[in-house]
Amino acid sequence: MIRLTGIGHVLLRVSDVERSKKFYSTILGLQVTEEDPEHGGVFMALEGHAHSIDLFPVANQADEAAPRAPGSLGLGHVAFHVGSEEALRDAYFSLEDHGVKVTRTIDHVSQRSIYFHDPDGNLLEIYYELPNAREMFQQGRHDRDAPLVFERS
Repeated sequence: MIRLTGIGHVLLRVSDVERSKKFYSTILGLQVTEEDPEHGGVFMALEGHAHSIDLFPVANQADEAAPRAPGSLGLGHVAFHVGSEEALRDAYFSLEDHGVKVTRTIDHVSQRSIYFHDPDGNLLEIYYELPNAREMFQQGRHDRDAPLVFERS
């Protein structure tokens, strides 16, 4: 049996590595841990990790012309976890202050989520998961997907 301990990192193909590096560092606070032009990547990490997001240039520039339609084959989104509802609220206003368009905010019952896109149209999520989320999933969490509203304090 394989005993996984977590999800290590996500590799994203991007149209402009420098633009994406700026987005992920300035807006989301990831740190560059390595730039490897020989292999084409910029490796970025959340605090305490070696790498979390790998940015590589898209191999065929024609591939970048049209973002994938929602529900199509492939990666749906990348989700970043925060440790409290206050941190989620702060993330929402930080995105807003940086001019990042939030596409939706949802109370999923077991977690609360903010959805937005990176410069290449990759869907991202920042979420806070309730402490009893695992039990809620096991009992059938009955998602209501209600809109989540944030107010500045």
